Amino acid sequence: MLIHQYDATTGAYVSSGLADIDPRNESRWLLPAFATADLLPDRLPRTWPFYRDGAWVLLPDYRGRMLYRTSDGEPTEIVTPGIEPAELDLTDSARPSSRHTWIDGEWAVAPELVAQEKRDAMMAEFDRRMAKARSENAGKADAIAAGLLDDEQVYYFKAWAAYQMALVRAIENAASPDDIQWPDTPAPWTPPPPEPEAALDADSVMSADTQEEETAKSAAKQK
Repeated sequence: MLIHQYDATTGAYVSSGLADIDPRNESRWLLPAFATADLLPDRLPRTWPFYRDGAWVLLPDYRGRMLYRTSDGEPTEIVTPGIEPAELDLTDSARPSSRHTWIDGEWAVAPELVAQEKRDAMMAEFDRRMAKARSENAGKADAIAAGLLDDEQVYYFKAWAAYQMALVRAIENAASPDDIQWPDTPAPWTPPPPEPEAALDADSVMSADTQEEETAKSAAKQK
């Protein structure tokens, strides 16, 4: 007769074997303690038979399967059958990245972290743009005050100074990093058109005509 042994404490299936014949009665089989002749159930994946209350039941079996701590994502294993990973704060899903934490039964990036990352990215972009604007005007404040810059240099100095103020306003007016509207960098300088030559006024023209007439009359008299 085939019998099945189970753990005395947990009831977990241990092994199967043939029962010994009772030496005092060869028509009977010896059934040792913590053994049963009840048929084992058909096992499902990741299950293990347990003998409980006079019957076999299937309980979880995650032995040999890589699991991960929900606290920090570190890999670990379960070495005893009959335990669900959740009972030990474990999961069979690997942590996608260090940004992820265990939230409501799954790995997810906390909304607070996403918001902070967006804020950090916005401020990094602000610093980059501000550094560019300051580098364009570096060392020119005294020069513009002393009138040492030409028209083009004055234009760019004022344009980059205005750009810095626009950057600050953009940060102050943004309800969130998603709403930031960065200002455009200064447009290229356009030289002013050349001034037209001054036209002679009517009196000057008349004076010139009169002088020519007088010259002509004088020449005629001499002839």
